[in-house]
Amino acid sequence: MIRLDDTDRQILEILQHDARTSLAALAEAVGLTATPLRARIERLESDGVIRGYHADVDPTLVGRPVRAFVHVTMKDQGLDHHKRFVREVAELPSVVSLHHIAGEEDFVLEVLFEDMGSVRTFLLEKLGSISSIGRVKTSFVLESPKRRAAVPLAEPPVPPKSSGRTKRKKRGGGS
Repeated sequence: MIRLDDTDRQILEILQHDARTSLAALAEAVGLTATPLRARIERLESDGVIRGYHADVDPTLVGRPVRAFVHVTMKDQGLDHHKRFVREVAELPSVVSLHHIAGEEDFVLEVLFEDMGSVRTFLLEKLGSISSIGRVKTSFVLESPKRRAAVPLAEPPVPPKSSGRTKRKKRGGGS
């Protein structure tokens, strides 16, 4: 875990809500001048804390109104099958997220579709061609009241509270 101070957390909170915030406005909000602010942002980027800046595109307005979660159970659990599955699915443009999970299924995919015909094509032709899949279960999203949330930022660790007892120093000089 990367150690963040309060200023780093403030910068990340602001950028998560609006990555287009100007450097001047961001510097003023966190109480820094432009140069040290830029240095902090560059450090957060090089440390991998900030992974990129993205536009939040409405899938419905660009022709992908159907969102589904596709749960996949593998019939072959070997590492080679796992790696091949991940590689093949990661290349499919309609898959917007892929998660290896613990539980009854092995993977959950978040997939955006144009229509039910494209769902059928995806399930039968794309996933159907992956021989290591044992079972597929699809859940369709009816509504997403909370779709994108900022990553909650960890508070700095709180030092353990003292028990109220203090150790006494030994008096005297002997060895």
